[in-house]
Amino acid sequence: MALSRSRAAALLIAAVLLSGCSATSQQMIQPREGRSGLQGTGTLDGQQVVVAQGLPELVVGTCRPTEGHTQDLCFISNLIDGRPFVLTIENPDALVEEGETLPVGNPPCGDPESCEAVTDVAIVSLKIDTDPAVNATSGTLRMTRIEPFQNYVGEVNLRLPNGRFTGSFDVVPRPD
Repeated sequence: MALSRSRAAALLIAAVLLSGCSATSQQMIQPREGRSGLQGTGTLDGQQVVVAQGLPELVVGTCRPTEGHTQDLCFISNLIDGRPFVLTIENPDALVEEGETLPVGNPPCGDPESCEAVTDVAIVSLKIDTDPAVNATSGTLRMTRIEPFQNYVGEVNLRLPNGRFTGSFDVVPRPD
């Protein structure tokens, strides 16, 4: 009996020590309503595009270093066939109000820095694997939660030059 008491005491001590090593659910950022991640379907240049990833990478900053130092909002994921997929909002300063539906457009702004200043439409692009990014020509972007650098929740309905993409996202930073 003494052996089982000492084993129980050791387990209790280990549990207490380990509980202090992890963050509580209130300390960690949590996606809302079980809709974690990025989900979407569509077609692009005749290809079926399907993405469903529970924890895509969130990048707030320069997502395309070759195009200068711009402020982007990117969700980096993989298609279900494993190819890299990136959804980029090229002018995140246009996203100012939760619950707002912003039209998507592709204005002739000339360079990435000028596009960042556009606030009347969202400029959204999709990139698959090593193919060039494709800007949506029209559609909508609806944001239901905006916590800068912490949580972005919304839906996109995009028309592309050669296709469509519809999706939803609830993205938080990945744990280290």
